[in-house]
Amino acid sequence: MAGLTLFLIWDQHYWWKLRDEYSFGFIVPLFVAYILFERWPELSKGLVGGGEPRKESSAEAVGPKILSITLHVLAVLMVVGGMLSFLVGGLYRAMEGQNLISSNSLAFGYANILLGGAFLYADRRSDGAIVPLNERWHLALLFLFPALIWMLSVPMFNAIHKMISTFLMNKVAVVVYYIFDILGFAVVREGSVLKLPLGDVGVEDACSGIRSLTACLFAGSFLGAVYFKQLWKKVFLVGTAMLFAFINNIFRSLFLTAWAYAYGPGGLEDHVTILGIDLGNVHDFTGWVVLGMTVICLLILVKIFSIQLEYKLPEEEIDESTVTDK
Repeated sequence: MAGLTLFLIWDQHYWWKLRDEYSFGFIVPLFVAYILFERWPELSKGLVGGGEPRKESSAEAVGPKILSITLHVLAVLMVVGGMLSFLVGGLYRAMEGQNLISSNSLAFGYANILLGGAFLYADRRSDGAIVPLNERWHLALLFLFPALIWMLSVPMFNAIHKMISTFLMNKVAVVVYYIFDILGFAVVREGSVLKLPLGDVGVEDACSGIRSLTACLFAGSFLGAVYFKQLWKKVFLVGTAMLFAFINNIFRSLFLTAWAYAYGPGGLEDHVTILGIDLGNVHDFTGWVVLGMTVICLLILVKIFSIQLEYKLPEEEIDESTVTDK
């Protein structure tokens, strides 16, 4: 797995350098290493034995027989299919050079090998005792982020990228148009182009929000993996990250349209300077602001979900007879 990981990093770093929206990939290996380091005590605790080895016939150890066999077969298929996918991706890359088909095939194969292998090799503890089925499932889920994040750090196929980008561009243009129309501003929409008094403004691919969507998916996945153990909380945080990215990008588009309405489309190229530091033009600066706002929203949501409500009885209601030294 260490060798496959290095090969995967070597393959994907090409895209991290080529496309700005995937530059977060450079910190993916560091985040994966941190997750494994942070979970290592739990992983080792589940595989280090203690006491007498349990027999395979123990219903408590092996769990329901049918479910155990089904998950075992599924894990084997994942490992075998993952190996084939990784092999095909590697061969295709060797023949055709760097391409999206091979990179996605490698990432997909890696995820299946790691998740399936984690379940298969967690069948016994170091002392030979059988690991219960629910514990094996839990141990496999600990590798969910290290396995699947590589499928997010590689670019999606151009056809899928174009479909999502076009969908987002049209939605952003429609929302901005209706808001400006309700407020009484003179705006005409033609597809994803907004006609303003001082010139036309087009909602291009960079303004569709797909870049912030990709980055926020990574942020939501990492925060969910670090702070939450429940799977539904992880999924909810990732889904909320997409929603936050879309809503905050709407605010960005409204601001940029208002700026272009007041200063013309050329005003979007004006540079933002704070304390003598050039932060780029208005268009790019607001993109970073949107990303920062989304991360802040996610951190607030993480804090809310981490709140544990406790109820403490007033001192006069505590029955001292039930209080022991323990």
